[in-house]
Amino acid sequence: MKITGLVFIVVLFSCNQTNKQSNIIDYLGQKPPIDTAELFAKGMISTSSLEHSAPVFSPDGKTMLWSIMKMPGYHMIILEMNYDIDKWSSPHTPIFSDTLANEVYPSFSPDGKQLYFSSDRIGSKNDTNTIGNRLWKTERSGKNWGVPVLLDTLISKGGEYACSISETGNLYFTYGAQRSHDWNILRSENDNGKYGSPVKLELNSPGYEDGPFVAPDESYLIFESDRSGSIGGSTDLFISFKNNDGQWSEPKNMGDKVNSSSHERFARVSPDGKYLFFGSNRNQTEKEPGFDIFWIDAKIIKELKKDN
Repeated sequence: MKITGLVFIVVLFSCNQTNKQSNIIDYLGQKPPIDTAELFAKGMISTSSLEHSAPVFSPDGKTMLWSIMKMPGYHMIILEMNYDIDKWSSPHTPIFSDTLANEVYPSFSPDGKQLYFSSDRIGSKNDTNTIGNRLWKTERSGKNWGVPVLLDTLISKGGEYACSISETGNLYFTYGAQRSHDWNILRSENDNGKYGSPVKLELNSPGYEDGPFVAPDESYLIFESDRSGSIGGSTDLFISFKNNDGQWSEPKNMGDKVNSSSHERFARVSPDGKYLFFGSNRNQTEKEPGFDIFWIDAKIIKELKKDN
């Protein structure tokens, strides 16, 4: 009986180790960055295409999605890659995509069971959407995607982008009115599956805020803005920390380890909390205008919090 018990313990330990290892994310075989932002996956993710979101990984490390803008026409599409048998698949359009629509900013829920994205697709024959992108959600089960559904119209009436979701289901997203520079970050609180009316965060400026990423525990929020304090007057990434009283701190420029005199956008932190991904056009040329994807060790967030 002692031997059998020992074997059981060994097997259980082995299974637990396998489960832990299965959640290790393979970042396309790239050498991890440390103190300096590095170009991510040149020729695979950072290409001559116009990248229009950071890559997002499912918590189990099996799925990665991002969006690009196809030219001419500024057509935005989502791409997917899958990890299986120690290698990544080629990029392809997810089965849930409407290839005739503009679709952008994929974002997983912290548990990986839902994917949120922005789309100007038409939901049904009675849908009269004429006001741009709205927020959609699709369920994920294993390798399978569900049929996308439009979020509650109380939240998504048109002109919504870049949704990020907390562990409690609270939604952070951008509302940008057409032909307006006044884009703002809004929050909608989850109450047992029902969303409250979106509230404009106090950290917004009179100008442009977009692309929020909220930490799963809502301890910090990263977003892009052209507010005062930007390096070179461009769009930079800013971070705000939630204070003990539940209020957001004054947004802080993330500094020259992340930002440059060019534009930085599309912030996303990997689900294992190790890396900050973002877009930048610091490397653009006449032949390859637009954004590439960069990444840096997420310890910079702790450093900024300490300084804060």
